[in-house]
Amino acid sequence: MVEILWNSEAPHLPAQDQEFYELRLVDHGDKASPRYVVREIHGSWSASAQQILWNGFKDLSCRTPEEAERRFENRRASIAEAGFPYRTLVA
Repeated sequence: MVEILWNSEAPHLPAQDQEFYELRLVDHGDKASPRYVVREIHGSWSASAQQILWNGFKDLSCRTPEEAERRFENRRASIAEAGFPYRTLVA
């Protein structure tokens, strides 16, 4: 699962700088050793450079899918409260 959280209603304007967070929920395990990662990536779109500038990431490791879902939802809520209420779901 991948979601991008924006601080603007129109995040895809090529002439406007945009800050965003990308949240990923990734299953890295197998049946013998389950491991889930919630990755939060902070970035911004530079309109002048026409490229994404990555500003770092944080990983949270989880043992169960339920724990990973809970942490994903908590991170999403915290980021939205910090001023990034608009979401894009990436398939």
